[in-house]
Amino acid sequence: MKISVPLFPSRVATLAVVSVLSLLAACGGGGGADDTRQGTSNTMVPSPSGTAGSAAAVTGTPSAGALSVSGTVTGFGSVIIDGIRYDDTQAVVGIDNGEATAKAGALGDVKMGMSIDARVRDGKLEDVTVRAALAGPVAGVDPSAMTFTVYGQTVKVSTTGATPTVFEGVSGFDGLALSDRVEVHGTVAADRVLQATRVERKPREAGDPAVRLGGMVSRLDTVGKTFRLHDLTVYYSDAALSPAGATLADGQLVVLFGDTAPAASRFYAKSIRIKAAEDGATAAVGGRVTGYVSMADFRVAGVRVNAQGATLDGGTAADVVDGASVAVEGTVSAGVLTAAKLRVIKTPSDALSSLKGQISGFLSSASFKLRGMTVDASEAAFAGGVITDLGNGAGIIATGHADGNIFKAERVEFLSPAAQQTMEVSGEMRDWNAEARSFKLLNLAVRLADSVSVDGGTLSSLASGKRVAVKGTVDAAGVLAATRVLVLPDLASSSVVVVGGRAFDAVTYRFKLPNVGVNYTAETVIEGGTAADIANGVLVFAKGRFDPATRSVNATWIEVVKADQYVPRVAGSVSGYVSLADFRVGGQRVDASGATLVDGQASDLVNGVAVLATGQLVERDGARVLVATQLRFMQ
Repeated sequence: MKISVPLFPSRVATLAVVSVLSLLAACGGGGGADDTRQGTSNTMVPSPSGTAGSAAAVTGTPSAGALSVSGTVTGFGSVIIDGIRYDDTQAVVGIDNGEATAKAGALGDVKMGMSIDARVRDGKLEDVTVRAALAGPVAGVDPSAMTFTVYGQTVKVSTTGATPTVFEGVSGFDGLALSDRVEVHGTVAADRVLQATRVERKPREAGDPAVRLGGMVSRLDTVGKTFRLHDLTVYYSDAALSPAGATLADGQLVVLFGDTAPAASRFYAKSIRIKAAEDGATAAVGGRVTGYVSMADFRVAGVRVNAQGATLDGGTAADVVDGASVAVEGTVSAGVLTAAKLRVIKTPSDALSSLKGQISGFLSSASFKLRGMTVDASEAAFAGGVITDLGNGAGIIATGHADGNIFKAERVEFLSPAAQQTMEVSGEMRDWNAEARSFKLLNLAVRLADSVSVDGGTLSSLASGKRVAVKGTVDAAGVLAATRVLVLPDLASSSVVVVGGRAFDAVTYRFKLPNVGVNYTAETVIEGGTAADIANGVLVFAKGRFDPATRSVNATWIEVVKADQYVPRVAGSVSGYVSLADFRVGGQRVDASGATLVDGQASDLVNGVAVLATGQLVERDGARVLVATQLRFMQ
């Protein structure tokens, strides 16, 4: 088991620390032409099978100007929307809460299965708005049909197909219970059923509307200011309509917000978000086909589409039927999207269901974090490395599918570092060759530079099986030329880890997070609340010893993050350290110059050390920076 540790810390921990959760982790740079369809390039890229394929043959490449994109997040590295990768390095994120201006968010708030609207220019995301379709308490569950209801709206869960439902705060459909508050993303089908791409169990957070409902307008009465939404009569005389200038019409897809739950089949809307595309705009929409009449007349994500003259990819016209998943791109005129391209999405591979980035929170090959998702790669095929190369800091592309709250990797490809890249990695030495001064670390070939310095040991103490942290620069051959090596102490039988996420299956002194259980006792230090506050769907962090035999953490410290007290936070290993005012955690830029430091001091802040930063997001030079009010060292 490989464990990350502070790299060259001012005080060397006797136990390794693993940072598991990065709530605000930026999805990071640029996309690159390595494995996937992209929104910026016509270059040749390796296909998931490892053979070359032409990105030019894949529909969805944005035009050189502005592009309006609406669809489902199917992967990361950068952000993948309905199988198309978009550079997210300049993206500004908002969370739709029914107000005229979306609540500020960060790229870590954009998660697998979410419905989003975005604006793209020259292949780069300028802004992303997360738009859930439904939020409220579960009122009925039908296991045979894999459906549940919220405020009378039927929600259907899928475990197969191109976009199986992703869960958070609950292991899967079987874990849902009556009265659970859930937030649901997905597409409303012609039968008025919401086909869920994501279900998240969580308490209502500060600033969120009390009620959120989604569906199609019918029986509109512009005189009485009412319409039907499913089995509800909606009164909208006092509702604010958005976008500006939009008007209601039968057949429109809308999201309603209100302060009071529906009663007696009536709902009084406070605001209404109308799904409409701007005339003259180049737009891309993805989702399930509804209201199919012909190739010249159907809807996707509430937008009317004419694809009669479109170039088809991934299928034929016979595949375009109600319920089919598609992505279309074209130009909007008179409210109709005239599609130039239409792509049929039949499988997770078509949706490019993949995660790309550096591993964090490594517990085992069956449980580690990648782009905020818990990944199980225990049965995956490997390319460019082997299963024992998995570990914190390893760069990989994991291709697979969502299985409840776990991403099941079917294939893992190790990424080769770019030449001249400075790297700091740690792990267990393999294949040590004393004469050549070389060894393997994770999936990297390492060679000791002539001027290498060795701390915590001597050159003669290096051997296969030794745990080390190295710093160096990658040469043209892809070999990491190490200029500094820190020999780490041998691991104890179990190690200190930090885990976090939304709890589920919570009982007295125990709860679960994806692929790991957490045990605590009356002696466990609990901050932010009490043991009574640890409930299903509540966001928690826990620190303690990980027991691989039971796949559980015996927590000595727990932080409860109550919904009404939530502030932005990020947990992970420090990287890109410049100063206390300028470093990154999980890709998120952090300024802790004014923060209260807990369990450490400024001199302890170095690349590789695990921290938990809490504060506020502010705009600086076109980027969102987490200005920390507290910085906790997770040693």
